[in-house]
Amino acid sequence: MTDPVTAQFAQRISNMAVENMPVAATEQIRWRVLKALAAILSADINRQVTVPRTTTTIGTSASSGSQAAMDTTGYIQNQPVLSALSTGVMLEIPQPGADAHSGFMTVDAAVIPAAWALVQACQGSGHVFMSALAAGYLATRVLADLPDIDHSPAWRGGAVNGTVGAAVAAARASQLPATATLDAMGFAAAQAAQLAENAATAAQARIHDAIGGVSQDPPDLPGPGRSAMDGVLSAHMATLGGHCPPALIEQLQLRMGTVNLNRALSDAWVAVQRNRPCTGIEAIRGFRKQVASVISNGEAERIIGLILHLEYTAPGELTTYVNERIASRLDS
Repeated sequence: MTDPVTAQFAQRISNMAVENMPVAATEQIRWRVLKALAAILSADINRQVTVPRTTTTIGTSASSGSQAAMDTTGYIQNQPVLSALSTGVMLEIPQPGADAHSGFMTVDAAVIPAAWALVQACQGSGHVFMSALAAGYLATRVLADLPDIDHSPAWRGGAVNGTVGAAVAAARASQLPATATLDAMGFAAAQAAQLAENAATAAQARIHDAIGGVSQDPPDLPGPGRSAMDGVLSAHMATLGGHCPPALIEQLQLRMGTVNLNRALSDAWVAVQRNRPCTGIEAIRGFRKQVASVISNGEAERIIGLILHLEYTAPGELTTYVNERIASRLDS
């Protein structure tokens, strides 16, 4: 049985909507999306040999580009897990010529791809996209600020690496009810805890190899792309009726039982606004500069205009337009 505070928390984030958000928080989310688009559009597709060419296909069916590019687009569109993984990986890769301070926080590079993947798969609107992002950021901030309780590292780990926020964003984009959203969060927390344990084991192995003089390449440890993928998978399992381990829900209940939920939610919004990546002017200026060599000024202004009115865009409008730009580059 879920306690009232935890149940209310799940209900609040599962019902998150743009109109219920502080205006300043809405604006910050808007600029985070614009920065993500700048990173994706300015990526050197041919140079990044470690990333499959399919990883840049993030929208609905393209109306330009090669048939192969369009076929790939349709495949990724219908595979939200792959879409979340590939988009997260793109955001994780440093872009040549980009501002050294323009990199995304781990949470951004996990939450944005997860929300994007599910919105495009469900043909959701800009309003759903913004609401999903808000839910992901809010849940992440609340969980990160909860007091530590013994034997509950999963929730903090899941908040810090963005996995739980990605799961919440995916659940909100899929319009899951509160109980299923809570299960998605639990699955994500469990996965984050396991990945953290794997990373610690790998670190110990590297230390041992260094002492023994054994040369070993660094392991392929998870990053934002993996967190985005795990978040989408967690939401999908909850959609199918799966229930996370009761012990994880009990851990969350222990931690949430010590806080005032209304105060925690209010403080979380303040933190989202305070930890802003940039102002609106800075985001727009940075976007123009980063994509100047990739798309025309008119195309850049079109995307900026869509972001400025993101919550009012029709289903598929933004993803279709951005994808057309990427598909044409795949064909070049």
